[in-house]
Amino acid sequence: MTQGEIIAGRLKTARWWLNSVLERLAPEMLGWAPREGMRTIGGQLVEIIEVESQLVPVLRDGKTLTDEETAEIVGDATSLDGLRGALERVREQTLAYLATLSEADLMSDASPTQWYGAYWPKACPLGEHFRNIAEHEFYHAGQLMSYLWAKGDNPYDW
Repeated sequence: MTQGEIIAGRLKTARWWLNSVLERLAPEMLGWAPREGMRTIGGQLVEIIEVESQLVPVLRDGKTLTDEETAEIVGDATSLDGLRGALERVREQTLAYLATLSEADLMSDASPTQWYGAYWPKACPLGEHFRNIAEHEFYHAGQLMSYLWAKGDNPYDW
């Protein structure tokens, strides 16, 4: 397998886990959080969309999106269907960009000037940024599973 295929598989697996949560959500749940001060369910989904949608243009074009451009990509953060659509559109763009990259590209140094992840060093191979997109999504999918569990929906029963 190529690095591109491995990365695409990791992104697909992360999305499978997130989709397992999405199918258990109802629109009225978007504003709920386990405790005051915690990000809501809708806020978790927006976070996933924002990070991926902001990072890919930086890597691909060296372009930093404005807050307004990012908000346009997210769309209506109070609509579960809208957030699902945004997740799909953003992932399609990520995979389309990934498909244009060679193995050498994925191993080349990518040092964008803006950072979207606590674990990313200042310089690393381009492929690592895609892996971090998947890692970020896994992290928030896990949080959302815990949120659902706190509401009585035990993920071990899924």
